Amino acid sequence: MGAVKNMVKGFIFAAIYVVTTIVIPMLLFSWVRTMVVQGLPLDFEQQDYVSVIFWLTAFGLIISGCAFFTYSSPKQSIRRGVFALIQVLVNCLYLWSYKFSGASDITFVIADFGYFTLNISQMILVYMGVYFLTLVLKVYDIIDFSINREKIREDRMKA
Repeated sequence: MGAVKNMVKGFIFAAIYVVTTIVIPMLLFSWVRTMVVQGLPLDFEQQDYVSVIFWLTAFGLIISGCAFFTYSSPKQSIRRGVFALIQVLVNCLYLWSYKFSGASDITFVIADFGYFTLNISQMILVYMGVYFLTLVLKVYDIIDFSINREKIREDRMKA
């Protein structure tokens, strides 16, 4: 029964990651793209929009797949630790894709009025710092799971 429970848990977390990394950003960028400010439409370049959506979808699918394998693995297993580490690395690439797809520095042209630029690159760097600390924690988990492998197995047999 534990394997079925882990698979269901993996599917649930994969679905959560699909919603948070693909659906919500896609809806947000679609909403911003069609936004009207005081009767003047914002013009978000079609090529920029397509590039942003492509990279967010691509990395979002990879993150969701890694989330499935991470959360469907048994607790304190080396497999879970490795997939969690891979997931953190892919999350870093996902955040970095915001910068290189053009999503961190978006220029909006207001028809016959001017333009403004939305720059969130500093916020992305703060998140990258948090992910660096998470990366250190996941490496520690893998080392801990490897060193204490026998004790973890004994504890599983007792439970």
